[in-house]
Amino acid sequence: MTVSATEAAFEGFRVTRRHPGVVLIWAGVWLIGLIVMMAVILPLMTPWMDEIIAAEGNASALTPGARQAMQMATFAAIPVGLLLQALIMPAVYRTVLRPQEKGFAWLRIGRDEGRMFVVLLVLGLVSVALNLVGTPLQQWAAGALTLPLRLLLSLALFALSIFISVRLSMIAPVTFARRKLAFREGWRMSGRLFWPLLGLTVMVIAMAAVVVLLLVLIGWPLQVMVGGAGAIGPTQGIGALLMLLLMPLGVALVTVILWAPFAALCRDLPEA
Repeated sequence: MTVSATEAAFEGFRVTRRHPGVVLIWAGVWLIGLIVMMAVILPLMTPWMDEIIAAEGNASALTPGARQAMQMATFAAIPVGLLLQALIMPAVYRTVLRPQEKGFAWLRIGRDEGRMFVVLLVLGLVSVALNLVGTPLQQWAAGALTLPLRLLLSLALFALSIFISVRLSMIAPVTFARRKLAFREGWRMSGRLFWPLLGLTVMVIAMAAVVVLLLVLIGWPLQVMVGGAGAIGPTQGIGALLMLLLMPLGVALVTVILWAPFAALCRDLPEA
């Protein structure tokens, strides 16, 4: 089985180049979703907002009530995030695997999206299960093992997480391509393609990181406009609006870069 991970890795950029207007529409969907997510989160966190801001990301500095509010807000946002991904991921896959099925930015609500929601939910539960096992294990190791053994354990857990992530990476595109839930087939396929998939994963993460870095460099002066000491009146409003538009655009670009290559690999397989 011969596939080119390097060729597939650039599929996200090809999709963006061919369909820039479509990516902008996807960014608009992300914007709507992020607004809905904030509408869900803010009522839960507003009573504790001053404390959360003062903690500056240090969870240990929060009171139990504030920590519980953050956990509830996270759980409340998860369904919205899953629905967004289940809507946009098939659209991205459609541009690669079924470009003839044109519609409004390849967006649809149907069986593909339902199957993708199930896949994303199962993969999310797997991730939670791994965290529930890995975090207590590391906490136990911190008090029971010497430093070299703790490092070995951390490396082993990291390697295990990478292995499982790679083995799960083809389930979503194969499910879309086969028009059925394909957990077993995706797992088997990733086993045969483990090393190309590992290389592809590293490349697309690096590409996404570069895009994020560029967006940060663009967003930094906007952040100054929004929150700087000299930011007043219309300047602050324009900066806030630009930040609001930049965030979903960045999410759309990153998700296309991360998702499209795996669909391209699935498309280029001899039996696909």
